[in-house]
Amino acid sequence: MIDRRFFLRSVAAVGAAASAAKTRLVHSSEADALAGKIYFKGDARYEALREAATFNARKPDRFPNAIVLATQEADVIAAVKLAGQRGWQVSVRSGGHSWTGSHTRDHSLQINLARMQELVVDVPAGIARISPSVSGNTLNKKLREEYGLFTPSAHGVNVGMGGFMMCGGHGWNSRQFGLGCENLMALDVVTAEGELIHASEKQNSDYLWAARGSGPGFFGAATRYYVRLHPRPPVTKTSGALYPMNQLEPALTWFINSLPSFPPNLEVVFIVTTRDGTPAITLAGTCLGASDQEVEATLAVMDTCPNLDTVLSRWRNRDRIVPEDVQQPTEIQPTGARFSVDNIWTNASAAQLIPFVRALCAQMPAPTCSLFVQAWGPIRKLPDMAYSVQANVYIAINGTYYDPADDARVANWVVDGARGMDGIAVGAQMNDENMQRRSARYLSAEAAKRLEAMHRKYDPKRRFPGFLST
Repeated sequence: MIDRRFFLRSVAAVGAAASAAKTRLVHSSEADALAGKIYFKGDARYEALREAATFNARKPDRFPNAIVLATQEADVIAAVKLAGQRGWQVSVRSGGHSWTGSHTRDHSLQINLARMQELVVDVPAGIARISPSVSGNTLNKKLREEYGLFTPSAHGVNVGMGGFMMCGGHGWNSRQFGLGCENLMALDVVTAEGELIHASEKQNSDYLWAARGSGPGFFGAATRYYVRLHPRPPVTKTSGALYPMNQLEPALTWFINSLPSFPPNLEVVFIVTTRDGTPAITLAGTCLGASDQEVEATLAVMDTCPNLDTVLSRWRNRDRIVPEDVQQPTEIQPTGARFSVDNIWTNASAAQLIPFVRALCAQMPAPTCSLFVQAWGPIRKLPDMAYSVQANVYIAINGTYYDPADDARVANWVVDGARGMDGIAVGAQMNDENMQRRSARYLSAEAAKRLEAMHRKYDPKRRFPGFLST
C-alpha cells in the first residue's frame, strides 16, 4: 500500500518539477548568461546544492526557486536582474554558517558565492580585497605567511567573511582591533535594480552603514569587501583550568568580577562542555601579543582564578594553535552535526547569572551541547553603524547533536533558556541569531528604524527579503 503522505509528496514533487520546467522555458539574456550556473527546483543537482549551502546538518525546510553558483560579479548582476524579471526575491550565501540558514528562502533565487574566491592584499593601503565567501582562516593564513598582517575573523574555522563581518564580527582580538564590521572599510554591491556600485564613507555611504551590522537585513548583494589590516601579533598563548561543576559559583563569580581588569588583547571565556560523560567548566584566557614576555604577563591574571587546588587540570602559557592553521571544524562545531543556537548580551552580576547558568547546565539535552560565556566589556563607544547592541558579557547556548529525533528537544532547551534570561538581557548578537524562534533586540531602536527606512528607499519592491523572523 502507498502511504498517503508519500503519495501527496510525490504529487507535489511532480507538480513542482513541472512548474520549474515551465519556468525554465522563459528565456532572457540574464538566464542565458547564467547557463551552466543556474539550477532550478526540480533539476538533478538542485537538492544537493540546496543542502550543501548550509553548514548545519539541520537543513532549513525552505526551497528557493533557483540557485546560482556565481563565479564572477557579472553572474550576481544577471541573477538579481533575472529575479526581478520573474518577481522573485534574492538571498545571498557566502560561507553557509548561518545556523538558521537565513540565506535559503522560499520564492527566491539564491546566489551562492562559494566559487568566488578573490583575495588580493594591498600592503601600502593596509587593505585586503576579498570575496565575501573567503573564509577567515584562509584570509589570515595568507596574511600571516606572506605579509605578517592580521584582521579579526571568526573563532570557528571555515566561516565566510561575508556573514561574519556583516552580522557584526566578534572574532580573534576583536576587543583590541575592533569588530569585523568596524574593519570593513568599503564594499562593492549589486543593488536591488541589478546595478553594481561601490560603497564607502564618501559614496553610497548608506550601504556601508547598513553592511556594518545588518546581517540578513542588508538590502543588496555584496560581491567584494575592502578590509582593514593590522600588524599581526606574533605570539598567541593560553592559560586556564578545567573545573568540576561544583565550582560553578566561584568560577563564574571570579569571571564576572575580574572582567573590568582584562586588557583588550586578552580573550577570557567560561565554557561548559561534557568531557568523558561528565560536565565540566573551562575557564581560559587567550592572549595575542608582541612578545612572550608581554603575553605571559597579561596571562598572569589567570593565576588568580579561584580554588585552583580543586581543578581537574590546568595549563599555563601554552602556545595556542593559530586559528588559520585549523582547517577542520572543532569539537564545539563538528562537521555533520545538527545545531540550534541562541544567545543574549547581559550586564548582569554573577549573583544574577548563576541560577540561570546552573539550570541550563543541569538540563543539557545532549552531551555535545555546550554553554559559551565570553567577556566582551568593558564596552566602548561604537562608530555610527547598523551594529548597535553590546554588553559586558555574551552568552551563547549551543545545541549541538546528531539525532534528528532530538530536534524539538534541543531547540526548546536553547530557546527556553534564552527566553528565560530576557529579564537580564540587553539584546542579542546577530552572528548567533535565532529570529525564527525568539524575538530579541539585535539593533538599537534608532538603528532598526534607520535600516528599515533605507530598505524602503533602496529596495522598495523588497527584492532582498530582510530578516527571517517569527
